[in-house]
Amino acid sequence: MNARKFLLIPLLLLLVCQLPAQLTPEGVWDGFMTVGGIYSDQRLPMQLYLTAKENNTYEGRTYVQLPDGSTLRMDLVGKIFRDQSIELTEVAFAGDALNDVMPEFNRQYQIVFKADLWNPKMYGYWQEKTSETFGARRRRGKMTLKRRKVKGA
Repeated sequence: MNARKFLLIPLLLLLVCQLPAQLTPEGVWDGFMTVGGIYSDQRLPMQLYLTAKENNTYEGRTYVQLPDGSTLRMDLVGKIFRDQSIELTEVAFAGDALNDVMPEFNRQYQIVFKADLWNPKMYGYWQEKTSETFGARRRRGKMTLKRRKVKGA
């Protein structure tokens, strides 16, 4: 019996050490972003797709449904830090011939990733990417996302 307990402890430690590796921001996230300022209640549906690359970097795409029903698609790149914060920047318009919705500006995102095993989420802020860091007209907002549930899992 003591031999079983002795073998069980290293096995449990191995399993616990593997859990953080599974809790990454990679995947599909659904939620919303606010527009009209940090304190605005005007929300737009949003999806974020993230793929892990080398050295804690990520690539992805955002889909934001605009009030007129059209969808704005943007490619982005970024990095996750040790404190589980994520910095993302839109780098390219991902539209096609059927999507003539061109963005007025690109966004930068500052996100906190909560790697909860049963309820992972991301929340944070976005701001217009501009050289006027403290410009009074710089557009900003908030975002809240939850990991999309995989059917059958």
